[in-house]
Amino acid sequence: MLLLVDPYYDGLGFRVAKSLNVKLVSLVHKVFPDGESYFRIVDDVSGEKVVCLVSVFPEQDKGVLRAIFLSRTLKELGAEKVIIVFPYFPYARQDKRFLPGECVSARIVAEAVFSAGADYIVTIDVHSEDVFKPFGSRFINVRASEAWAGYIKSVYNLEDVFLIAPDKGRINYIGSIASLLGVPYSGFEKVRDLITGEIKKHEPIDPRMFEDLVNSKRIAILLDDIISTGGTAAKVAKRLREEFDGRIIAGFTHGLFLPGSVEKLIKAGVDEIISTDTVKNSFSKVTVADLIANTIRKLV
Repeated sequence: MLLLVDPYYDGLGFRVAKSLNVKLVSLVHKVFPDGESYFRIVDDVSGEKVVCLVSVFPEQDKGVLRAIFLSRTLKELGAEKVIIVFPYFPYARQDKRFLPGECVSARIVAEAVFSAGADYIVTIDVHSEDVFKPFGSRFINVRASEAWAGYIKSVYNLEDVFLIAPDKGRINYIGSIASLLGVPYSGFEKVRDLITGEIKKHEPIDPRMFEDLVNSKRIAILLDDIISTGGTAAKVAKRLREEFDGRIIAGFTHGLFLPGSVEKLIKAGVDEIISTDTVKNSFSKVTVADLIANTIRKLV
């Protein structure tokens, strides 16, 4: 097995390489003055199983194109198996046709990478798995729950902790992490305007349990799959702060942190921000390297 690390991944690429303990594929990469990318795979990959770790943020389009270029080139050079790892899967939020004529970009990206020659796509905490079901076992979504549980257990006193899901869609996932830790959890639900459909506020799913937790615990850890503008997380944290005077930790698997997002979290009363290293950012404290490495070992 060989590992090819995207030139735009450094920290996570290093950790995955160390965890897998495999040879790295030498890659020549440059960008022409007009912005086009050049790649040359230096090493012999004939008959090899090659894992490609691909970064797609902040330039999703170029990341997708790199995955396509590398998949096709590796197969043309005789690679036996090509595994594309997108720790953060690009275009995943457009996973259905909400309005007539919309592009279902999540499915199209996966189709393009598979068509280029990839045998498997591996990702972490994809926004919605349903759109990828047609690809069967070739598309593998790895939940970051074990990484989160390991980090929380190592840093915080679990007797003080409870977990919070920002909406109903995340409640089962947060429950799985809470189960690994042996801590309680609760969640919020969106309250919409009955006429416009606009989200007016967030309220606890189970008010009685929520009241018990905010009065008996000292650390609330709000966990979500992604933060971009920070609007949802900030609203939930602000609502939580109305009744909770302990520490509020906001954690995200994919920390995009677009301009203004951190400011929103601070103003909402968040005391600490953490994320995994699927996307390079200042808050990456939780590594998914071992999750990726363990998944790859099962495929090769």
